[in-house]
This record gives sequence, C-alpha cells and structure tokens, in this order.
Amino acid sequence: MSHPVALDEPGKRVVLMGNEAIARGAIEGGITLAASYPGTPSSEIGNTLARVAKKLGFHFEWSANEKVALEVAYGASMLNQRTICPMKHVGVNVALDILNPITLRGVKGGLVVVSTDDPSQHSSRTEQDNRWLGPHNDVPIIEPSNPQEAKEMTIFGLELSEQVKLPVLLRTVTRLSHMRSDVELGEIRDLGRKPEFAWDEFSYRVAGFEKLFRRHPERHGKIDAVQEVFEKTSFNELKLVNDSKFGIIGVGFAITYVKDALESLGVEDKISYMKLSTPHPMPAKLVTKLIESVDTVLIAEEVDPFIELMVTALSKTVNPDLVILGRKDLSFPREGELSQELVEAKIAELTGAHYDDPSRTEIEAAKDDLMFDRMLTMCAGCPHRSSIYALKKAVKTVKGDLMNVVVNGDIGCMGLAHAPPMEFEDTYFAMGSSIGVSQGMQQLGVDTIAWIGDGTFFHAGIPSLQNAVHNGAKIKIVVADNAAVAMTGFQTNPQMGITATGDKVEPIMIEDIARASGVKFVKVVDAYNMKEAEEAFKEMLEFDGVAMVISRRDCAMVAVRQMRPNKPVSYVIDEDVCSGCKLCLSGYGCPALMWNDETMKASIDTTLCMGCDSCAQVCPTKAIHRSDA
Repeated sequence: MSHPVALDEPGKRVVLMGNEAIARGAIEGGITLAASYPGTPSSEIGNTLARVAKKLGFHFEWSANEKVALEVAYGASMLNQRTICPMKHVGVNVALDILNPITLRGVKGGLVVVSTDDPSQHSSRTEQDNRWLGPHNDVPIIEPSNPQEAKEMTIFGLELSEQVKLPVLLRTVTRLSHMRSDVELGEIRDLGRKPEFAWDEFSYRVAGFEKLFRRHPERHGKIDAVQEVFEKTSFNELKLVNDSKFGIIGVGFAITYVKDALESLGVEDKISYMKLSTPHPMPAKLVTKLIESVDTVLIAEEVDPFIELMVTALSKTVNPDLVILGRKDLSFPREGELSQELVEAKIAELTGAHYDDPSRTEIEAAKDDLMFDRMLTMCAGCPHRSSIYALKKAVKTVKGDLMNVVVNGDIGCMGLAHAPPMEFEDTYFAMGSSIGVSQGMQQLGVDTIAWIGDGTFFHAGIPSLQNAVHNGAKIKIVVADNAAVAMTGFQTNPQMGITATGDKVEPIMIEDIARASGVKFVKVVDAYNMKEAEEAFKEMLEFDGVAMVISRRDCAMVAVRQMRPNKPVSYVIDEDVCSGCKLCLSGYGCPALMWNDETMKASIDTTLCMGCDSCAQVCPTKAIHRSDA
C-alpha cells in the first residue's frame, strides 16, 4: 500500500504526522538519497522514506549508526545531490565526529540533518537540547512549529544549505514529531542532477595537507550570511501591539502554547509576541524590534534557556532595563517540556488576565484518579526474559551470588532487564557502552557481564568487542538477539538479510563477527530453551578470556505477525497441580501470568500468551502445559 507522502497531487491536503511531513518535505525538496538510524521520536521519518523510496526513485537506507548515516549523506552531498539525515537527539552525539569537519569543508548538494529532541524524556535515556550545536559548529538551526511548517522548512533547509554551503540542522521536539494535522502537498521535484564530484571547484582534501582551522573565517562568514537570511524569512513572525509593555517569544513548537494561551486568556490583541523559527543564528535585528518596545519579555522554548541567554546578551545594548523571564529565572521549570497550562498560567500572572478554568482542574483531577503507574516490562513471550532467567541461574551456580558480577546493560528492549521481577541490570548508559564499561571494571578485577541487543551490537558494539580482545579484558558478553530493532519499530540491521527497501542481501552474522574479532568462546543458543542456555552461560562464565553467548529467538511481536491469521497455542495452569509458590510471577514475571486471590493460584491470560513454553520450564511443580495437551 502506498503512502500519502508519495502522492504527486500539488494542492491536495492530507493528514500527516510531523515526521511524515518532514519526509514529504525532503521529497518535494528533490532528495536523491536519505540515510538514517532509527530512534524514537525520529523513526517515522525513515520508516516513511523507506516505504516510498523505490516508487519515487531515491535511495534510502538504515545505516549502521548515526555517524555512518551522516557520512553516507555527505558522500551524496559532495556529488551535488540533495540529501537528508534524520536521527534522534542523542544520535547526533554519535554523528558529531563527522559533523564538525563537514561544516569546515562545506557542502555541495543540500544536506539537512534532522534532530528530534525529546523534552521530558518520553522515550529516551536523557533530555538534551541540540540547539547548542549551532554555535559549537556554526550550523544553522531551524525549528518548525507544526507539520505544515515542518514540510516547508525541510525544503527551505535544503535550499539554504546549498546557498551558504553548510549543513542545516532541523530541530523538532516529540510533540511535533508525533502530532498529526492536515498538510498541503506541493510539487514532487526531480532536480535532474547528474552525480559529479567537483575535482577543482571544491576541496575535500585530508587534514594533513591543509590546516583546517584556517577555514574558520570562511565558516564564520557563512553563518553571518545565514543570519541575514533569517532576518528576512517568513518563518519568523513579529506582532507588535502599540502601548504593550509585555512581549513573548515562542521558539519553534512552543509558539503553539503561546498562541493557544493568548487566545484562551482573550489577550491575543493586547500583547506583542514573536514566533522564532530560526534559533541559530538568532535574527538579532528582528528580536531587537520586540525587546526595544517592551519592559518585560517572556521566552517559551524547549528545553534549555538557549534563546533566553542570547536575548539577555542582546538586551545589554538595546534595552538594559529589560526584564527577561523564562527557563533561567525559573518562570518555567529548568527541566522537562512546556505545556499550554504552564504558559497560560505565567502569562495570566504577569498581565493580571483572568485565569480560572475549573473544567480543566476537574479533568486533571479525574485523570489523576484514573491514571496508575505502569511498570515497564518486556512483552509476553519476549525471549529476553527467558535469557535473563537462565543467565541469573547460571551466575548463582558459578559465582555463588548475583552480587559477585556487575551486569552492564545497553539500549533496547533488553534494557528493561532492570525492572522487577528480573532486576538484573546494574548500569545502562549509551549504545554499545555495555561492552566498553565492562572492560574498565574487568581490568581492575571486578567480574562483569555485558548485556547487549543485536541492533545495538551492530550500532556501536563491534569496536568495543575488538578492543576487549586486543587488550585482554576477559569480559563475558551476552547478545540478546531477537532479530529485530524492536524498540524503535522493527527496522532492519545487517543480520536480517534485507534492506530498508526490501532488497535481499547476504546477512552478516554476529557470531561470525565475534570469531573474526578473535573471540575464542562463541556459542549460539535458543533463548526459549532455558536449560541449553543456562549450560552455555555457565561455560561462558568459567571461560578464561573474552566469551560470548548469543541467545537467539525472534522477537515475540515479529513471531505473532508471522503466525497471522493463526494464533499460537496458549498455555494453561492446572490448579490442582499449582502449589501457589508464585515463582512464575515473582521470579519470571511474564505479563500473561496472573494471580487469583480467591483460589490462591496462578493463571494465564490466554489472549496474551505467546505459547513460548518458558513459564512451563520455570514452574517447579510442572503445573503449566499446552492448552491442547
């Protein structure tokens, strides 16, 4: 089935997610290549491009990691092709090694890097504001406020990139990435450019032949030119109200909260405000017009006081008595995302506008009564749960106590190993860090286990693995291999034997990489066969050297899709045999398992059961069996 972003019907309005709108903008902007690494809240950009790439005739790929993705995109840019490289905010950290030299050497074809920031950490390990990369690398930053603008600003970013010969960072936030609204489609363009490397026109020579720092003046000149563009762009809006001594700057998506708050309070025609869509370089002349005319300015932005600090510096010369409110002075919380309620309440406080919405209060109170804490857990039938159970048993047998081994976890579904009842993960940092952190501990005599997923292994685990072998760090590595990049939406990785656009390729197996890297102990086990897995884990723990066990079984969600329309045979509990020991619940904890307070026995929700057999292996009384047995 096709996707609305592939429609060549200019003027047609379709409902798109913010991320889908960015994908459409890239298509209308004439890209010939897109490269990405999945990560919420950015994944839908790549998912959408993957669906339509072949139909529309451009190349899309899920790259090994964000650094590789940006290198691939830059390769296309050097051939005068337009390209886009979407990633989540922490993914940009991985790509920084190539981003900085790109800004010094320049681009040819338009290159837009999409950073989807995640205020309040909805689906990320941390909250960070990637606007700081603008002044750090002299990268222009644009920030849309709605899906329509996200589409248009993607096109604008591609054009601006070519104009000033710099990559452009398009920054969104989770709310915009995942909101839906109607978007007017434009023309799908084929720029018809032949891929050509400009041998004489453009220098991409290695640093050894050129002192790269000497290009800083050139880069500074480029960013100055960008500022002049930003002063005039229609994406920024300024509304000055005569005699208004109070002004507001809404940055990117935050302008939505500002406008809704002004309308709700009935003061939209009484307060000056600015919609700022170009945070770096900030259009100082345009901002000056606002802050010269008011006594107080409130700045609404996600996440850090980025614009607030710039306005503070600017005001010293244009309006020294200006009162500046925002994140820094704690008018808004320093952490977490904004909301209309926060903005509205602050505006009402500062202006004396009536703010009393009992209906909203009642709704919030009702919501609090209805909401309950939802414990993070692995899905029913998740192979990672059975792997952890077998691994814990092996550790107790070989090491005597779970506290005698530090388990360093990693990013992905398997990272939920820290949650009850598994509680088998001591650290959890960044993609691939489980293997590296384990080495530092192991080299100082503390036994460790690196607990990493297959997608994460390909992303950032391979260099760390080779480092362990090279430096003799006798770490133990368990790869929880569910043959899917499951947490971000089942994107492809090199082991799956298929590309983002469905082409079959030769799979690259983890065990082959491990053996080629010099690991002498490598075993592959079936995650559902806990006895087999436990024995392999014991051998791994007793091995004198770097050792790896790959615990392999398809993700339960993938498996159930493959079974459709058939449903797997579920398991049931024989109450006459069940002792009520609760081991299946307290020690294993599959969400399909329940407790009956009346019978004081365990039971299984057959609508959730995946028929994996793992709980039957756990039960000491053999009370669990197939429903058809």
